[in-house]
Amino acid sequence: MKLSRLERWLLAALALQVAGGLFWLTTYRGLFDPRGMPIGNDFSAFWFGARFALQHPAVDAYDLVQMGQFQHAAWPELVGMYAWVYPPAFLLLVLGFGLLPYLPAFLVWTATTLVTWLAALWQNVRDRTSLWLLAAFPGLWLGLGQGQNQFLTAALGALGLGLLRKRPVWAGVCIGLLCIKPHLALLFPVALVAARAWRTIAAAAVTAITVTLVPAAVLGWNTLFAWRDAMGWVATAIQTKQLPVWMFPAPYPWLLSLGLPDVAAWAVQGAISVAAAVVVYRLWRGEGPTPLAYSALILATFLATPYYAMYDLTWLALPLCWLVAEGIRTGFRRGERPLLVLLFLLPYASVIALVVDVQLAPFVLAGLLWHVWQRSVSARSAAPELRTPVAL
Repeated sequence: MKLSRLERWLLAALALQVAGGLFWLTTYRGLFDPRGMPIGNDFSAFWFGARFALQHPAVDAYDLVQMGQFQHAAWPELVGMYAWVYPPAFLLLVLGFGLLPYLPAFLVWTATTLVTWLAALWQNVRDRTSLWLLAAFPGLWLGLGQGQNQFLTAALGALGLGLLRKRPVWAGVCIGLLCIKPHLALLFPVALVAARAWRTIAAAAVTAITVTLVPAAVLGWNTLFAWRDAMGWVATAIQTKQLPVWMFPAPYPWLLSLGLPDVAAWAVQGAISVAAAVVVYRLWRGEGPTPLAYSALILATFLATPYYAMYDLTWLALPLCWLVAEGIRTGFRRGERPLLVLLFLLPYASVIALVVDVQLAPFVLAGLLWHVWQRSVSARSAAPELRTPVAL
């Protein structure tokens, strides 16, 4: 099999990341790396949350003091602590992992969510170049070591888009399940209303309400209020830089890190969010559910939401594959290739922010969203008879 030039570059990127991952594994002493962080890192929050809820009232998992004491009693060598800030639905989802020892639980979680993500992507992209892009994508390799829920949420988003045309109700179920991390579904309602996907909207609403209320009834209604307070703590921790702001590439946290007043940062974020929503609405109204519109939705979501962490950029695998395939098919526009290279590397971009306090994500996402808009305008000008969308 002869590899194209792009595939050879992707093979080199894949080899470098595998080598780097293997080297990093050699630095661990038992479960912990030189920074005192466990293997799987963020999965620790899920595992401790589950273990705590199996032994105590679930609402107390949101108590920072109790969780900190619980974690350090189990792992005295742990540096810092891992707060539980997720909704009751997610606590119920991970509860069974608390029955396993840490390392098997981490491996099962990672393998299960990774396979789900890959299966969801397979519904949307099946060409050879896309498979190479996915294999070399940094979001995959960072996710393997991080243990967060990015594979799961990205899979739900990808399934929701992949099923939209042929299985609109099941698409709505997948989108509704994103209530486990609702800020990542911020613009899905805008897109679905624009596409007049009423069955999908209804299914998503019923799913989100059910998945919010049933776990709260099982674990205790006070967990909903505790979750609300926990999210308030996260917002305050970002404002006061108690959390590492460099890990949050959205415009709002970045502007705060530059010293902009909170009101001004919110005003800029609000303007960006409205602009992103308008682009999504107009594209989905004109294009309907197409890979170009799907790409715009994901790119715009990460511009519009004020809170997401670098690991959530695993979502960008889909627009990356779609836009590269579109460029190969119809030709790349001026400036598009460098932006796609940066999109590929974006999961690593927070390391730059750690050093120089510059977040590339808003600029790369905005630039590519502009290119998607231009491609849509060109396509509709070339084929005006395809401009009328069909309600789903």
